[in-house]
Amino acid sequence: MSEMKGFKDASDGGESKFGNSKLAQNLDNKESKNDTNYDSPIVKEVKEAIKNKLDGLAREQEVAQELEKKYPPEKGYQIVSEAYLRDKDGNIVKDPVTGQARRIDFVVVKDGKVVDSIEVTSKTADKTGQCAKEDRIKDAGGNYIRDNNGNLVPVPTTVRTRIERRD
Repeated sequence: MSEMKGFKDASDGGESKFGNSKLAQNLDNKESKNDTNYDSPIVKEVKEAIKNKLDGLAREQEVAQELEKKYPPEKGYQIVSEAYLRDKDGNIVKDPVTGQARRIDFVVVKDGKVVDSIEVTSKTADKTGQCAKEDRIKDAGGNYIRDNNGNLVPVPTTVRTRIERRD
């Protein structure tokens, strides 16, 4: 027995006075009786999110390569990725309904003008809400993007973002 000014070590004296309690018995039997993994749904959700992100990056890379062939830099084209919609002063414009900004996957610029706008997605993703958000942002003045040199470039009303669907 180890004593220190009248105190006993908790390990001394064998069985704890709580050793026979229901709680202690439940804790001792927890592993054998309860094999439920409460984190499983969260882990599955995270794995699915990571897979979706990787699939999305692969789709975007495929489209980027196609755009580089269609719009070669040697002919004066710039392919801007993840371009925010901005106002005439260069400020990012947010949707008045959701409070969110809008980044377009790819915007093609030539001679200081937007000539193409592309959103890349899966074959099954519903883009109705995202298209509506983009329209609201444009109505609120978000009709510009910055090119790869930082220049503010107008997005003409004739250029609509097209949805490029891939597996």
